[in-house]
Amino acid sequence: MSTSAITTNEYNIAIIGPSDMVSGFRALGVEAIDAQTGAAALEELRRLKKLTIDPASTAKYAVICVIEDLLTEIDQAEYAKVVSGPLPAVIVLPGPEGSKGVAIARLRRLAEQAVGSAII
Repeated sequence: MSTSAITTNEYNIAIIGPSDMVSGFRALGVEAIDAQTGAAALEELRRLKKLTIDPASTAKYAVICVIEDLLTEIDQAEYAKVVSGPLPAVIVLPGPEGSKGVAIARLRRLAEQAVGSAII
């Protein structure tokens, strides 16, 4: 007797950034969300986080990617509040000009908090 497990994936992946940078990700099944400013990106992050943690929501996100250029425009303390918690995981992707150092600076701060000293 052969049994096969049926799996369903109730979590989505999204990317937030200017539409000219993120629209191509739709071909990969990623929800592309247009945000032209850091404030708009932060608001979208808040919205997606609320959907994910709401038990009644049918739209939940496991991973949200954000174009790094937008994060240079927002208050990092406010950003840290929004991305705290286990889900969704927020991944910072460099823009067309390359990395601005926002992701490594955040990783450095997290490592300092965890270890108690600068190791990165």
